[in-house]
Order: sequence, then C-alpha cells, then structure tokens
Amino acid sequence: MKKFIVFALTIFLIFSTFATQTYAMSDSQGEAIQGFLDEACRKSGVPGMSVSILDNDEVFYFSSGYANREKGESASEDTLYELASVSKAFTGLGILLLEEKGLLSTTDTIQTYLPCFTLKYQGKPVDMQSVTLNNFLHHTSGLTNRWHTKDIPQGNTPDMLQKTVKKLVDAELSFPPGEQYDYGTVNYDVLGLVIEKVTGQSYEDFMKEQIFQPLGLHQTYVYKEEARVTGYLAQGYRSSFFTTTPYHAPDYAGNKPAGYIISCTKDMAHWMGIQMGTVKDIPEIYQTVIEKSHQGDKSVSAVNDMYYGAGWLVNADQTIIEHSGGNPNFSTQVSILPKERTAICLLTNGANTNISLVKNVNDILDGNLTQSYTISSSQLLDIILSSLTFIFCPLAVLLAFLGRRRTKTFERRPMTKKRIIITTILIIATIILCLFSMLIVSNRSIILIWQTYSILTALISSALLTAAIAWSVYTYSYQALPRN
Repeated sequence: MKKFIVFALTIFLIFSTFATQTYAMSDSQGEAIQGFLDEACRKSGVPGMSVSILDNDEVFYFSSGYANREKGESASEDTLYELASVSKAFTGLGILLLEEKGLLSTTDTIQTYLPCFTLKYQGKPVDMQSVTLNNFLHHTSGLTNRWHTKDIPQGNTPDMLQKTVKKLVDAELSFPPGEQYDYGTVNYDVLGLVIEKVTGQSYEDFMKEQIFQPLGLHQTYVYKEEARVTGYLAQGYRSSFFTTTPYHAPDYAGNKPAGYIISCTKDMAHWMGIQMGTVKDIPEIYQTVIEKSHQGDKSVSAVNDMYYGAGWLVNADQTIIEHSGGNPNFSTQVSILPKERTAICLLTNGANTNISLVKNVNDILDGNLTQSYTISSSQLLDIILSSLTFIFCPLAVLLAFLGRRRTKTFERRPMTKKRIIITTILIIATIILCLFSMLIVSNRSIILIWQTYSILTALISSALLTAAIAWSVYTYSYQALPRN
C-alpha cells in the first residue's frame, strides 16, 4: 500500500511539474517579445521602453533602449516613467477608499466638498445639486478634453491643484451632467481636491500614506523631485522633423491626480497583480475597493464598447480592464485580461509610441511569435507634416524668385478676370493659413507642448507657398510684352 501511495504521489508531482512548465513563458516567446520591443524603439525613434507581464501568476520584465540616451543609461524594470492618465486609477481608488471608510459618498454633490464650485451649460448656471462625485469619477460631468484641457495652468507650487480647479469654476460644459460619457482629464483633478478637503492632507501625502505604502508600491512617487533623487527617473523625449530630442515639458502639478504619478514596471507589475487579485498580502478594505473600481458606469452609453469605472476602462463583462496615457514626453498603457490571467504594462519615455503594441505582446504570449511594429498616428502625422515643410518652403522660394525675375524681364499687361479670381482665392487661403498659425502660437501651451512642432511649420510653409503661387499668377501677366 505504501508503495502505491509513493508511486501515486510521484506521478502527481511529475504531472504538476509538466503543468507548471506548460504555462511558463518559453524562450522563443521571450526572444520574440525582446526583438519586437527593439524593433519598436528603432522604428518609433522613442529612446526607451519597459514592459512588465503577468502571465498565469508569473512576472516577466522586458526593456529596450535608454532611460536617458544622452547619458547612455539603459531602460530597465526600475526605470521611472510618468504614468500619464494611468494615474487616474490611483486617484479613483483613493475616492473609493474614502467612501468605504465612510468619509464621503460618491453620490454626494460636488458642492458638499467644494461649495464654490459652479458650472454652466449653454450660458446658464447648472443645478449643482444634481452634480455628484460620480459624474467626475465616470467622466459624465460635461468637462471634456476637447474644451477644458486648456484650463490646466502651468506650475509646480503647492497650491497648483487649487488653482487648476479654480480655473474650472463656471466652465461651459459640453453637455448636461450625467447625460453621457466623454473623457475629460480635469475631472480627476477635481477629485484630487476633494481628497484634500475630506482628509485635511495634501493629495500627495494622502496617496503616499493611504495608497502606495499600504499596497507595497515602494517605487511609485507623486513628487518628481523624490523620483529624480533615486537616479532612475527617465528623461522624456518628443519627436519633430524625423528626429527625437530630449524635452523638458512644463510642470502641471495641478494635473497630478489625473496624469503625473511616477512609477516603474516593477511596481506596476505589483499593481496589476493587486487588480487581478493575485496579490493577497494587502488589507481587506483595499480588495473591496479594487473590485468596485472595475465597475463601469452603465447608466450612460458605452464608447467603443467600453464603460468607465474608477480610473479604468472596462467592457460589459469586465473581461477587459485597461487604460492608456500620454503626456508631452511619455506614453503608457495597462491592459488586464482577468479571464486569461494576463496583464501587460507598457511605459515609454516618448510621445510617439504606438501603445497598441501591448496587443502584439499579448499575441506573442498566445503563440503568434511573428509580430511587426506599426508606427503611431502621431509619428505618421509628423512624417507627413515635416515632409510638407521641407517641400513647400523651397518651392515657395523658387516661385517667388521666378516671379521677381519675370517682373524685371517683362512688362505688365492687364490681368484677365480668371487670373484675378485665382489670385484672390490664393490670397484668402494665405490669410486663413496665417490666422491658423497665429492661433497655434497663441495657444502654444496646448498645441506646441502636446503636439509635434511640424504642425506649425507645415501651416507656415503652406501659407508661404500659397502666397508665392498668388505672386506667380499675378506676375504671369508680365510675359506678354517683352522689353525692347
């Protein structure tokens, strides 16, 4: 009997070992992921990328390129990146934690905590008794990225969160609160200030003491200075005119609850494990609020089949939990697939990254080893606009030179009606392009900080070209009577 038991146990252990090996990432998969990331860095021009993967309770790290290209510092799982909008999940968790502790309710009106906060719709005051914390948590307040990101002030003083929310007072909403879901990053800045009012702490201190420390996130920061002291903070980059250069973006400390928490893929792997429920050594109250954070607001229509929870985009059956982010010089993506027991985090120090590469990594995990990186729409836009700049400017100079030469060589005859119309249209087009260029310059805090510089140069070169063509059409009448 003993021999039989020993034999049975041996067989069980053998098959258990085989089962474990079946789920482990193979060498070929690891090589494919590393090769794919190297290709992504090369094609995108983004200096560095770091990825952490949870696959059936195992954690894997991959990195490519540089945390700081000029200093030759390689990217790794310890490299610190701005999380951009992936930060919202931490702020959302903070709000739900305060609710679980009985310090607030997400159904409370916003004026319960911010009495002076008022909004308008179509020029009329909104009934603030109908605007709740849930409207900001789920992006149904009417504050949207299309109209309200310009209200985020620059600065790094301790009062920047208050200044940011003050800028939103009496803001004109895109739609009545609660009517629809439309993403607006500033919603989470409002929630950050609510956290301060409820706790009497700064947002930063609350996050460190009530979120990061209890959850074991020891390489996650709310102060850039603290992250920099570690020596692991990545340099951010941006791309224009086919090149990638270091870019020191302005400070938006008032937008910190929505987009400026800093972390690394090692901590993010732990964070994803918490979301997946595989990390058990956390206080029970956090497990409860994590589950709540994954519940999308189904009182409004889904957008692209996704609802918004508390800092997470989720589908109807919660089989996809994800969020992306983009700052002027960083890009991020977190994708969690609970049923597949897989989670992937991508952190990069460039704005040109195609964050959908996370899907390619997941395809490799599924056994599709041959993947090819596709450049992002922002990189494609820069390529097109930079090309137009380099083509239009010399062409405008050439046409201007030829027109000037024509005026010196020939005498002018009256312009035909057709040429007058064409010239007028071209002059109007030139004026419109100049006005657009001036608009971009006047809104440089939005356009030139967040977008490629080639947007402006393409507009200017287009204005020069239309002006040169107008000049060429006008001077064409000089061809009629050559001088004796």
